Amino acid sequence: MKKIIAILLCMSLILTCFSACGIKRPGQKKVTVVFLTDSSGFSSEDDTNKQIKDALEGLKKSAGIVPTYKEGKDKESYVSNLRELAESKEYDVILTVGYAMSRAVDNVAKEYPEQLFVTIDYPVNKDNVLSIVFREEESAFYSGVLAALMTKTNKVGFVSSFEGQNMSHLYGFLLGIRAVDPNIAVEIVYTHSYTDLSTGTAAAEKLKAAGVDVIYSCATAPTSALVDYAKENKMLVINSDVYKYDSTDKALISEASKKYKSSVEYIINAAIEVTKDGEGAKRGGISTESRYVGIAQNAFEFSFSSNVPKDIRGKLEAVQIMFTNSEIVVPTDEAGYTNFDLSIFEGKSFKK
Repeated sequence: MKKIIAILLCMSLILTCFSACGIKRPGQKKVTVVFLTDSSGFSSEDDTNKQIKDALEGLKKSAGIVPTYKEGKDKESYVSNLRELAESKEYDVILTVGYAMSRAVDNVAKEYPEQLFVTIDYPVNKDNVLSIVFREEESAFYSGVLAALMTKTNKVGFVSSFEGQNMSHLYGFLLGIRAVDPNIAVEIVYTHSYTDLSTGTAAAEKLKAAGVDVIYSCATAPTSALVDYAKENKMLVINSDVYKYDSTDKALISEASKKYKSSVEYIINAAIEVTKDGEGAKRGGISTESRYVGIAQNAFEFSFSSNVPKDIRGKLEAVQIMFTNSEIVVPTDEAGYTNFDLSIFEGKSFKK
């Protein structure tokens, strides 16, 4: 169900914006929304775009929108696709999803200050763009605590595609490990590929040789190879929200995913409060600053295999409580991680 209800969130924010801005259309015309997909369109094995389309269709009656669908030709054409839609002046809202599309919106939005854009998952800092962003470092921290509780060798691994990417995941995961036991060693490996499955196998082999028994993956497609290798070599894998890997294999002990539905109320309430405060005058009273959601807003779902004991699952509840009570802000850079005061974890049930 990943990303389906994100559209409800976006549309609610959009409708709040139009109400606050006092924008009127001749004859009170319904709000027109165009969803520009990435180049995978609606035929990809990843059915995210199809699910979003289904959600928009459901909003025809409940939110009074008129949805239209356009498929991006390729990454190189995303900017021109957006310009074409904005210049047509046919749509109140141009909706996009994903990193590549968000970058294109960032390039185009300033050229059309009266056009409202919406990006999902990645922030765009423009006055006419609404962005919804998840605190992925919190999800990674949670997974780090799990890895530290599950390791038997006191050595865990972190796998990503390229160095310098997924830094919020890296420092969140590292802090989660330190929160449980600062003496646990972390081996970091990069696949240097998004698609080559053999790089996942090579990464797992390297970690196995180093004595690692639990791997946290921020890699993309190579994650499947990590799980396959782990299955045959008595290792465990925790998958991040970077790449969705559907598997029932017990070697995949946990997987994080973003829960858009549970974030709707939080972000809508934030938009309403901003409107009351009269911020964001350029959009008639609503701020278009990015909205951030995390564990406190129930923005993530963590699945577990039967390999995760009930007592460890119980200890993870203490992590959720820390975020709910605003006891912790997870760092997303090296300085914040290095200088973090670990004393806040003393006495927690997950502490070794």
